[in-house]
Amino acid sequence: MQAQIVNLFLELQERLGLSLVFITHDLRLVRHIAHRVAVMYLGRIVEIGPTDALFAAPQHPYTRALLEAVPRFVPGRRGGEAAVQGELPSPMAPPPGCPFHPRCPRAQAVCRVEPPALEPRGEAWPTACHFAGTSGVAG
Repeated sequence: MQAQIVNLFLELQERLGLSLVFITHDLRLVRHIAHRVAVMYLGRIVEIGPTDALFAAPQHPYTRALLEAVPRFVPGRRGGEAAVQGELPSPMAPPPGCPFHPRCPRAQAVCRVEPPALEPRGEAWPTACHFAGTSGVAG
């Protein structure tokens, strides 16, 4: 049923020249149907860019963790550690600074106090991370 609905969306999009906003947690489906992707964390966009580029080289640590969490069948490979550590903060009382900082492996002092703007970082697309597009902080 899902495939039929998605195919109908794609057909209507092409035939009528429609733009669609498709909200899902299914990253495989996103990769199949989307031209651009907006990744959200606690109700805010943290990264937005072209689908192929974003899947190939995610700039935000949350996007990277999401993509690492997608199940893949690889013979001989066992499931590993959770891609994102820690508890999800309450959306009603997000932490100060970057909302992802309590769970982020790249977090620094600035992340705890200053929310990052969603803006292009380096050569990449808009990302809400103080360290996106830099090699100065391991991630």
